[in-house]
Amino acid sequence: KPLEMQEVAWKIKDLSKVEGGHGVYFLRTNVRTLDERNTWDYYNLIREIECTNRQLKTDLHLRPLFHQTDQRSDAHLFFGLLAYWVVNTIRCGLKAQGENCYWREIVRRMSTQKLVTTEGVNPLGEKVEMRQCSKPSKQATEIYQKLGLREAPFRKIKICRTQSP
Repeated sequence: KPLEMQEVAWKIKDLSKVEGGHGVYFLRTNVRTLDERNTWDYYNLIREIECTNRQLKTDLHLRPLFHQTDQRSDAHLFFGLLAYWVVNTIRCGLKAQGENCYWREIVRRMSTQKLVTTEGVNPLGEKVEMRQCSKPSKQATEIYQKLGLREAPFRKIKICRTQSP
């Protein structure tokens, strides 16, 4: 039916009991099977997806979007969905442990841990590389613990290469 032909059902609530300092949302939907709680949950889910995608596009420098071919557009869409899946998996695990921060905050906390590569040449003329992770900050350690992960993704790696003359 055209919008003007549809009947609109209004549900009026007494807003005088709303705590001071909190805003009031008015949501409208044409899905009649959704109750008030589910409508609010879907609204927050959509809001969270949009926020995460906006943060990912900024962090990954994916704006502005000018793709010349369908193949590039498909790759962009696939990469965005894959990145969102990873972010959502991490955030879901953290939410289950009572941590409700946004992705940008998680990245900020985790960025304190670095991969350190040290290079040198030994007496035999071989190039030696050693890689190890720095010690994570207390906030990063808490995230690892909440996700059930080790604090270092790998142990110290030592690589020896004979240099070409």
